Parts: sequence; structure tokens; C-alpha cells
Amino acid sequence: MRGLKRKLIRLQRNMQENHHDFPTEFHNGYWNTKIPVGQTFLLDIQHNAQIKQAIIHILLDEAKRLVELRVDERMRVVVLLDFPTLWNSEFLVFEDEKELQTFVRRDSSHQKWIPIPHVKTFINQWDIRSDQEIRVYGFVEWLSDEEDEGREWWMLVQ
Repeated sequence: MRGLKRKLIRLQRNMQENHHDFPTEFHNGYWNTKIPVGQTFLLDIQHNAQIKQAIIHILLDEAKRLVELRVDERMRVVVLLDFPTLWNSEFLVFEDEKELQTFVRRDSSHQKWIPIPHVKTFINQWDIRSDQEIRVYGFVEWLSDEEDEGREWWMLVQ
């Protein structure tokens, strides 16, 4: 892909600029922001696992930087990955573990997150490496008003 290295460097730079300081305003127990990347780029690379892997590692590096900036060890920094396209992927910072667990429990008549067993397969499949411990949660999303079932959400929690 033409300009790939430049686009990945710009993604990393944009994230660092957007998250220069640790978030201080939380709503419903968490702060979130979408990853700063265009949908066209993500659609162009949707079948390229190596580029997706590079993006995931850039996101984990930014999450690590946020972990180092946090003011309270109870806060949880999360990379939320939307598969297969990564389009709705985002960073989340939870005030504590309780808020994280509340967010994960999606079980209403309109939306359900069904846990995916064997989360280590995600780490192995995408060759995810980090010098920090990462907890992985995987979910298949079910929405009552959409036919597009089977979208996966993966949470990488630091």
C-alpha cells in the first residue's frame, strides 16, 4: 500500500498529540476516544493482517504511555478493538475495576455481548506482545435491530 509507513507514523503522532495529558473528565465512570484514523484507510487494509497487527501494536504502545501517566493504580486503560474492520476501535480509561466490569456487562433486549472463550487465541493469532500484563476479553456482539451479527469486540486491558 502506497504511503503505509507515513500513515502509521501519522497515526502514532496523532494519538500522542490527542492524549498528551491523562484524561481527567469521566462520564459514567469512564473516558473514551476513537482512534484517529480514517475509515477509508481501514477498509483498504481490512484483509491485511500484518497492517492490522502494526496498528494494534501502535494502540498498545499508546495505552502503555497512558498507563504510565495515570494518577491512580486502580484506573484501567483499555484498547477496545472492533473486528473485522477496526473502524469503531477506541481507547477507554475506567476509574476503577468496578466501572470496567459494569461496561463489559451488556445484556439487554437490544444488545448483548456474548463472551468468546479461549481469549489467548487472540493474543496468539495476532502475535500481540507487550512488556506489561494484558488481560484480554473477547465478545461477539448481538444487536436486535441489525442483521450484521457476529461483529467481535476485543478488550486489551492494562
